[in-house]
Amino acid sequence: MLLSHIEEAGTTNNELAKRSGVSKQMMSKIVGLLEKDGYIYTQKNPNDSRSSIIFLNDRGKKLFLALKDCMQQVREKFDNIVGHAEMEQVINTMARLLAELDKEEQ
Repeated sequence: MLLSHIEEAGTTNNELAKRSGVSKQMMSKIVGLLEKDGYIYTQKNPNDSRSSIIFLNDRGKKLFLALKDCMQQVREKFDNIVGHAEMEQVINTMARLLAELDKEEQ
């Protein structure tokens, strides 16, 4: 999920944390690990020297595409088992449940 939130023009740690629903501190740790493992790279933000902009590198892009393909295969398998409409209903129900649980946590 995190990789899908990194825009081609780059994304700041704060924006990435917001989009992913985690704290800035947790995102900084995740970004550090992904950078160390060679999936992303960072550059100083030209508009704010206190922050960096995060980019996917080639390895990160390949991982993102592989994950996307894998998720598509899983979705097709589930659609074949219960049908597309029923699977959409399951996804919508899960999204509603998560939204309500998020409200309770805040």
